[in-house]
Amino acid sequence: MNTIANEHFKNETIAFDGFSFISCTFTNCVIIITTLDFNFEYCSFYESSLHVNPKLSIFAISHKLSQSTYDSETSCYRNDYKYPQTVVELPAVITP
Repeated sequence: MNTIANEHFKNETIAFDGFSFISCTFTNCVIIITTLDFNFEYCSFYESSLHVNPKLSIFAISHKLSQSTYDSETSCYRNDYKYPQTVVELPAVITP
C-alpha cells in the first residue's frame, strides 16, 4: 500500500483504493472508494463527498471510515470511554 502523508487536497477527485493517507486534509474533494484496500489516520475532511461501491458491506465500510482504533488499555474503541464526547444537557420538559 502506498503512503501519502501531510498533503492538502483541494477540489480534487481522489481514489482511496491502494493508499494509506496519514495527516492529510481533504477540502471540497470527491473521494472514491471501490474496495476496502485503503487506510487513513489523523485526516480531516471539509465539504467533501464520498462515493462508495454499493457492493461493499455497510458495516465494513462504516468501521473503516470511523477512524476508530482499539485501545487495549481501556478495552474500548477510541471515543467510547477514554475520550468521551461532549454531552449537551437537554432542557427539562414541563407538562401542564
